[in-house]
Amino acid sequence: MTTWFSIELNDDEAAKTAQKVMDAFMPKYIGSGRPLGMAIFSSHNVESNITTLYFAPKAASLAMQFGANACDSNFVDMDLALLVGDESSIAYLFPEAEDR
Repeated sequence: MTTWFSIELNDDEAAKTAQKVMDAFMPKYIGSGRPLGMAIFSSHNVESNITTLYFAPKAASLAMQFGANACDSNFVDMDLALLVGDESSIAYLFPEAEDR
């Protein structure tokens, strides 16, 4: 299995950093030929006020640019939202989600 990356952001930095990530994503995505599976997802924990950005393996170079670390790729029962990337990447990256 390939490596996912994540970065945790507190509420003060989440919006600004997420925007920087999205701005940096598009040139890399287009320059790579818009590959299926190149995407970034987000999840917000209301209790801790932490937003976590999850970089799919094909976005690894961008993850490293923002100081993200390798993370567990078990996203079962997590509430993820596509931050940036093609919506088709959801089914590509999470085929088991269709069964739920």
